[in-house]
Amino acid sequence: MNKNLMKTNLKPLSHYSKNPNDDGIDLSLGEGHFNSSFNAKLKAYEALLDNNTKYSKVEGDETLRKLIIENYYPNFNYQDEIVVTNGSTQGFFSVMLTLINKGDEVIILSPHYPIYENVVRLLGGTPVIIDTRETNFKINSVILEKNITKKTKALIINEPNNPTGVTYTTQEKIELLKLFKNNKFYVIIDELYRLYTKSDYVSLSELIYDYNNKEQFIFINGLSKSHLMTGYRIGYVISNKIINEELKKINFLSVGCISSVMQQGAIGAILDEEHTKFVNNYYLNNLELLKEELMDIKVDYVNATGAYYLFINVSKFNLTGKEFCYKFKEKYHISLVPGEVFGIKYQDYVRISCCKDVKDIVKFINYLKNFYDEIISSK
Repeated sequence: MNKNLMKTNLKPLSHYSKNPNDDGIDLSLGEGHFNSSFNAKLKAYEALLDNNTKYSKVEGDETLRKLIIENYYPNFNYQDEIVVTNGSTQGFFSVMLTLINKGDEVIILSPHYPIYENVVRLLGGTPVIIDTRETNFKINSVILEKNITKKTKALIINEPNNPTGVTYTTQEKIELLKLFKNNKFYVIIDELYRLYTKSDYVSLSELIYDYNNKEQFIFINGLSKSHLMTGYRIGYVISNKIINEELKKINFLSVGCISSVMQQGAIGAILDEEHTKFVNNYYLNNLELLKEELMDIKVDYVNATGAYYLFINVSKFNLTGKEFCYKFKEKYHISLVPGEVFGIKYQDYVRISCCKDVKDIVKFINYLKNFYDEIISSK
């Protein structure tokens, strides 16, 4: 067995979910409570009826690739700069497998999605973790430059961030692009929550032509979160032709190709813009509601400007994040995720997932206020 795999201490986030037989509320998983759109299901059904069940192209269905590029990444081309993957997780793993050699350093901004660090270690790379608490949970060019070495192979930026929901302003991105231009490492942008942003949000993919060379960038995305298609397993990687040729080889060697039926479903989902906009606005409204209520009881949180997570500091309850999660699961039957999952320095934090029915968010708020009152009255 791979020794690096044995060393990874990684539990799936579903480990923190409520038991499916419980009547409680699950605010742990980032899986929306709405279902995928009717058009997505209809297109998948039609694919079955039309016997569109054969192998697809190893890089993905041409119509799907063209739709993704036209809608989200117009600065790239669909012929040779996109590869469809079995979810964004496989996309990330394939990118790392393509890039990382033993001893290569990969800069990871913490708090971070758990698989980043573990995959880098698994492939023999060295994770360089940068704690972003002192800089408003963002990275800047000054701090980043201090961590760049001759061994730096890549930098991973997750924006909007999971678990904090943090995004960067356009000016902040421009400053980073200037730094990237003077370095040769790859910049990997995980944009899985990109559609959960406000109207003035600008993706790095929209700026690179003006300030940099797109050959340096790799964008990882998918339809699991934005289009409520977690079980369809449709992700994709946007990159230069040389990288994508390697990703096609990995697709062929690992999964053969992506499900033809599910890719048709993805086409239907992308074409159903109204469904996507409704869901995205619904969850962003949940997020804003939770932020407002936490301000009332003066519970600190990271100011999320995207995604549908809120990263709250529970230290004022005199509990660690893990203890807080245990109390809420035991007392109120609500599942949350302790912050230490996203980095060992975040024991005082808890991640709340707002991609649920607004009634569940309101229930959580009421329970939290009750819990807060109990803590205050006991002092």
